[in-house]
Amino acid sequence: MKEGKPVEWHQGFLSALHLEFEAYKTALEFQGEVSLNTKPLRIDMVIKKKADAAIPKEIARIFRAVNILEYKSPEDYLSVEDLYKCLGYCYLYGALERHNLPEISLSVVVSSHPRKALKHIREVLGWGIEETAGGIYRIKGGEPLGIQIIEIGRLDEGEVLCLKDLRGDLTEEQLLRMGDTLENCDPEHKGNFSHIIAHANWEVLKEMDKNSLKELLTKLGVAEDFVAESEARGEARGEARGKVLGMRQILEAIQSGKSTEELERLYQEQLHALSEVL
Repeated sequence: MKEGKPVEWHQGFLSALHLEFEAYKTALEFQGEVSLNTKPLRIDMVIKKKADAAIPKEIARIFRAVNILEYKSPEDYLSVEDLYKCLGYCYLYGALERHNLPEISLSVVVSSHPRKALKHIREVLGWGIEETAGGIYRIKGGEPLGIQIIEIGRLDEGEVLCLKDLRGDLTEEQLLRMGDTLENCDPEHKGNFSHIIAHANWEVLKEMDKNSLKELLTKLGVAEDFVAESEARGEARGEARGKVLGMRQILEAIQSGKSTEELERLYQEQLHALSEVL
């Protein structure tokens, strides 16, 4: 969990989708970061659903044969331009992959309330909006596409497995609950998702009781990685501290009449070691 490193929110979103629909994975086909042409134009996730499959989740009631999902991270928001780009993805994907528009749905997943986008849909496009469940805005008028905007912060906790937790302001209680929820989920996607959540909520994890932290990380499947990284940090700092003790060498060198060049070399070595510790 390197401090200062950007949070890979989109990778967390892809893993979260796998976890959300883990119980229905035999009926769904996941395709992440789908390229639309030779240039870097990519859809965050395409989920293909079998025709006879029923997915009893509110966020999936709009699902059709092909379901395009786009995600805006907690640091971002859904602009009007983003909305048009997402709609364009659907038309372009349909053209390139030979799918009729009635076979396609669009879900735009956002972290902040999409006030400007919803206002534009109502007042400029003239489409209707129905909040079919908490945080799920179904767009009426964009047919033949099926369109919805999902505000994850307002989703019912009983409705989603982990999308609601895809943020960086979780409390210790929420992290512990997430650990219980994901304990028996698919290790690959759980591990990736958990690394991102741990990175985003690093400050809270650092303050947790050691036993509670160990139990949480074990449930999330990242305990070994966490311990290995912590030990590596400890070894590096221990080595640096050992080097700093060499500052005595400078004093001894001064007392023994070493040359100015030698003193400068020793000083620079110890200064670098001190910066590693701090």
